[in-house]
Amino acid sequence: MKTITTILLASMATITSAQTKDNGSASEDSLYKSVMLEEVRVSTPAKTKMKGNSMVTRVAGTAVATAGTAEDVLSRIPGMMKMKGELQVIGKGSPTYYINGRKVQDFSELQSLSSHDIKNVEVITNPGAQYDAQTNAVVRINTLKRHGEGFGVAIDLNGDVAPSCGNERSRSTANMNYRHNDTDFFAGFTFDCSHLNRYDTETSQVTYGKNASTFSLDGTTHMSQRFNTIKFNAGMNTILGENHYVGFKIERNDNIKGIINFNMEEDVTRNNILEDHLISDSHTDADGQDSWLANAYYNGKIGKWGIDWNTDYYHTEQERNARTLERENAGERIVSSHNYEKSHMMATKIVLSHPLSMGSLQVGTEMTFTKRNNIYEISDKAIANDLSDVKENAYSLFAEYSTMIPKAGRLSAGLRYEHIDFSYDNHVNDSESQSRHDDNLFPFLNFATRLGEIDTQLSYSLRARRPNYYLLRSNIEYNNRYTLSTGDPKLENEIRHDISLNSRYKWLGVSVQYMCIKKGIYDWTYPYDDEGRVLIKWVNFSEPIHRLSAFANFAPTIGAWSPNYTIGIQKQWLSFDLTDPREASGMRTVNYNKPLFIINTNNSFHIAGKNGGWQIELNSELLSNGHYGNAELRNWYWNLSCAVQKYFLKAKALSVRLAFDDIFHKAYNNVRLDIGNYILSQTHILGQGRGIYDLQRISLSIRYNLNLAKSKYKGTGAGNDVRERM
Repeated sequence: MKTITTILLASMATITSAQTKDNGSASEDSLYKSVMLEEVRVSTPAKTKMKGNSMVTRVAGTAVATAGTAEDVLSRIPGMMKMKGELQVIGKGSPTYYINGRKVQDFSELQSLSSHDIKNVEVITNPGAQYDAQTNAVVRINTLKRHGEGFGVAIDLNGDVAPSCGNERSRSTANMNYRHNDTDFFAGFTFDCSHLNRYDTETSQVTYGKNASTFSLDGTTHMSQRFNTIKFNAGMNTILGENHYVGFKIERNDNIKGIINFNMEEDVTRNNILEDHLISDSHTDADGQDSWLANAYYNGKIGKWGIDWNTDYYHTEQERNARTLERENAGERIVSSHNYEKSHMMATKIVLSHPLSMGSLQVGTEMTFTKRNNIYEISDKAIANDLSDVKENAYSLFAEYSTMIPKAGRLSAGLRYEHIDFSYDNHVNDSESQSRHDDNLFPFLNFATRLGEIDTQLSYSLRARRPNYYLLRSNIEYNNRYTLSTGDPKLENEIRHDISLNSRYKWLGVSVQYMCIKKGIYDWTYPYDDEGRVLIKWVNFSEPIHRLSAFANFAPTIGAWSPNYTIGIQKQWLSFDLTDPREASGMRTVNYNKPLFIINTNNSFHIAGKNGGWQIELNSELLSNGHYGNAELRNWYWNLSCAVQKYFLKAKALSVRLAFDDIFHKAYNNVRLDIGNYILSQTHILGQGRGIYDLQRISLSIRYNLNLAKSKYKGTGAGNDVRERM
C-alpha cells in the first residue's frame, strides 16, 4: 500500500465543546446487540446534549456509527471539525484524546478504532483541575461493551499516494487480545512507511541593515524524506474482586530508517545587485530515534472513595548526522554536524474522588522527574558546540468540586497548584547555566444550565503553555549558509486566560470564546552579522494577544443525509513596535488584526443494505486570508474531498474505504512574517505553485475485525504533558 506523506501546516484554533459519563449497562448491552445485527437500518440522528462542562454525542445506533473509524466520527460530531487535515475542537485547536479513560499516545489508535464500536463521544472545551495546565481541550471516546472470551484480532491496512508528485505512505496495524474470565492479555504491532518524494518551497527573505543596506535571498527548496517506523505494545489487565482493576503495559517505538534530503538554490542580492548564487545539498541520517514507555495502574473503590493511581517511565533518544555541501562563487565547502539527545522521565499521579453533600469532590497530586542530555557538534568553527543538561522536577496538587444548584444548574469549581524546579547546565559556557523555581495557581470555573430547551455553559480557566525542551536550548544550530537557529533557557511559560460560552438548541450550536495570551511563545528573527546571516530565536512576546472567536454549528439529520456544518470567525488584536532602519525614526508599528473566516462542511449519505450498506461523503474546508499569531496568511485555503465506504461480512467485520482529498488542488498556503528589519515570504509549492505538502491524494483503507474484545485497560498515564515536550 502506498501513500502521500501529509505534513500539515500549523493548526489554526477553530472549535469548542465538552465532557461527561453516561452509565447504564442494561441499555448499553441491548444497544450493542442491535448494532451488531447482520442488517442495520440506521435512521436515528446523533443526539448531542450538554452535561456539566462537557458536550456528549451519542454515536451507537445513529447514522454516525457507520462513519468508518473514530477519526471519521470525530469530524462529524458537533463541536469538532477537520481543518488542514487535523481534527480540532472549535476555538481550542488540537485536543487530548482518551479512549475508555486511557490517554491516547498514538493518533493511529483513532484511525484503527471502528465507528460501530463507539458508544458516545465527550468533548470538553474547558478541562477541569485534574488535567494539567497545558491541556486546552479533551475528547473522551467511550466504546460499547463487548461480550465473549477467547482470542480476537483486528487488522488495519492503509495506504495513500499523491498522484502529482508520488508522495506515498502506508501503515499496517495488527491488534490481538486474549481474554479469560476477568483477565486480558493484549499486544499490538504497527509498521509505518512514509516516503515524501517532493516537497517544494519558494522563499523570499529580506534583511534591512544599517545605513539602509539591503540583503535579500530568493530561491526554492526541494525536500525529500523517508521514515520507516515500527511500533509495538503489550500488556495485561485484570479485575481483583468486584471494584479493583490493575494492569500494566509497555510500548516501544523505533525509527529503523530515517533520511532527510534538502536541495536549496538561492540568489544572493546586496543593495539590489546580484552578488552570488548559492547551491546547497544536505543529507541527514535520522535512524537513531527510539522510545520506551511503561505504565502501571490501579483503579478501584474502597468504601465511598474512588482511587485512580498511575505511574509511568519514559525514555527516548535521538541521533542525527547531517552533511551539507555548499557551492557558491567563492568555491565549495562542507559543513558536518552531529546531534544526540537523550531524555528520561518518571511520573506518578493519584486521583481520589468522594461524594460530598449534593455533589462530588476530586483531589489529587501528580509528580514528574525529568532529565535531558544534549550533545551538538559542528565543523563550522564560527558556531560553538554544545554539551548541556536539563533537569526539571514538577509537583502539582489539585481539587475540584461539582454540585447541583436547585432550579439553577450545575456548578463546577477547581484549583490546580503547580511547582517546578528547573535547572539548565551548559558544560561549554558556564555563564549560560541557570536555575529557577516557578509556582503557579490555575483556577477553573464552569456553570451549566438549561433555559427552556437551550443548554448553556459558561466557563473560565487559566492555562499555561510550557516551552518544549528543544526550545530551551542555548546552542546555535546550523540550518544553512545564511540561516541559524537557537532557543532560550530563559523562556517563560505562555499564560492563557480563557472565557467560553456555549449554547445548544437541538441540532444548532453556538460558541463564543475570548482568550488573552500573555508572554506568547513565538519564533523571532534577528540579523546575526554583516554577511546577511540571520538568527531564528524563540521568544516571549512582550505584548498580549487578545483573540475573539465565534462559531455556529448545524448538525441535523435529514433522511439518509447527515450534514455537519460549521461557520465562524476568529479575530485577534496584536500590535508591535519594530526596529526598522528604513524609517526616519528607526521604528515602525505593525498590526496583526485581520480576521480569519472559516467554513467547514461535512456531508455523509447512508444507503441502507446488507451488512450496513454504503457510506458516501462530500466534505469541504475553507479558510480565508488573515492573521494568526505573528504570521499573515496571504491566500484563501480550500480543500474539497470525497469518499465511499462499504462494509462486508457478518457484523461488519470487513470494511473498505476509498477517499480522494483536495480534488481541485487548492489546499496550499502563502505565509508572510514581518519583523521590521526582516521580512520573510514563503509559499509551499508543487510544480506550478500549488500544494501545501501536496494534500491531493488518493487513499485506500481495508479493515478486518474478528472478535476483538473491548479493552478493559484503565491506565490513564502520568506526566503526559512533560512527555509531550520531550
